[in-house]
Amino acid sequence: MSVLTDKALASNIKSGKIDSLYLFYGRDISSIEAYTKRLISKIMPKEAEDLNLHRFTGKDFDLVRFSDSSQTCPMFCERTVIVINDLYINDFKKSDFNFFKEILKGLDETVTVIIYITGIDIYRSKTALNKEWASFSKFCEKTGSVVEFKIKTAPELAKLISSQLSKIGLSISISNAVYLAQISLCNTPVINNELSKLIFYKQSGEITKEDIDLMCVSRNEVDSFKLASEIVSKNSDAAFLILKDLCRKPEDYIAALASVNGAFVDLYRAKLARETGATENNLIDDFSYPANLQFRAKNAYKLCKKHTLSDIRRCLSVLSEADFDLKSKRTPPDIIFQKAIAKISGIENDAVY
Repeated sequence: MSVLTDKALASNIKSGKIDSLYLFYGRDISSIEAYTKRLISKIMPKEAEDLNLHRFTGKDFDLVRFSDSSQTCPMFCERTVIVINDLYINDFKKSDFNFFKEILKGLDETVTVIIYITGIDIYRSKTALNKEWASFSKFCEKTGSVVEFKIKTAPELAKLISSQLSKIGLSISISNAVYLAQISLCNTPVINNELSKLIFYKQSGEITKEDIDLMCVSRNEVDSFKLASEIVSKNSDAAFLILKDLCRKPEDYIAALASVNGAFVDLYRAKLARETGATENNLIDDFSYPANLQFRAKNAYKLCKKHTLSDIRRCLSVLSEADFDLKSKRTPPDIIFQKAIAKISGIENDAVY
C-alpha cells in the first residue's frame, strides 16, 4: 500500500497489479478523469458493467447502499467496482465516517473502490491538503493506493513527449515539444490526442513546428495571448489575421475578447511587478498562476517592458468598451472587435473595416 506517481499507476494498470482502494486527487482534473476511466476499463468488462459497476456521488452518498455494494459478489467478471466522485467527508457523522472507513479496511479482494476528486476543493494551500483530507489520505495510503495528479510544467511534459516519440522512431526538439505542451495547455489527454495526429501524419523523421501548426488544434488561450501581443504591439495586420482565424461564429468574439482581456490583465500585472522590482517568479506566485498557464505570466513579463503602464491601461479601457458594445449593440461583432484593434493601434479609420 503506498503513494504512487501517475507513471507508477499507469505501469500497475498495464501489468494488472490492482489494489482494493484508490484515492485520486490533484490539480490536473483531466488526468484524474482519464486515469479513473482507464482503471475501470482495465478491471471491468463493458458487458459486465450493469451488474458490477456501482457509481456514487458525494452530494447524495448513500452509506447503506455503499455498504451493500461492497459486499456484492461479482457476476460474470473478476471484480465488483465501486466509484465515488467528490466525497464530502465533512458531511459525515463521526460514527458513519468510522463505519465507512471500516468498510474500506475490510474490502474483499474481489472489490475495488475508486474515490476520485474533481469538483471540490480539498486543499488548504497551493500544495497542502486541508486537515480532514490529509488525515483521510494517510488512511487510504495504509489501505490502498493514493495518487496526487499535479499539473506538469511545459518543460516536464516536453521530456515526456520527446521520450514517447523516440520509442517509435520519431524525434522532436525540446523547444518544439515545449511549444506543443503550451498550445495544449499542459493538458495530458489533449497532448496525447495531438501526438496521435502528429504520429499518423509524420510517421518518420523529426516533428517540426510547422508540423505542429499544421496538424494541431490551436488553443484559444494561446491564440488570444498572441492576439493581445499583436494588439499591444500595434501590429494591426497580424492581429486582424489572428482574429479571423480565432473567431468563426458570432459567439466566438465574446469568448475571444474575454481571453484577450485576461491577457491584458496579465500584461498589467507584469508591468506593475517590473516597476516594483518583483521577479517573474514573484508574479507567478503572487497571482497563483497554475503550471499550465505560467507561460502566460512569463510571456507577459517579457513583453510588458516594451510598453508603458498608461498604454496598457488605455488598451484595457478600449477593450472594456468593446465588451460592452458586443453585449449590448446590434453592430456585427467582427466590426466591433476590428474597431477596438484599430483604436489601440492608432489607425482608426473606416477603411480598416
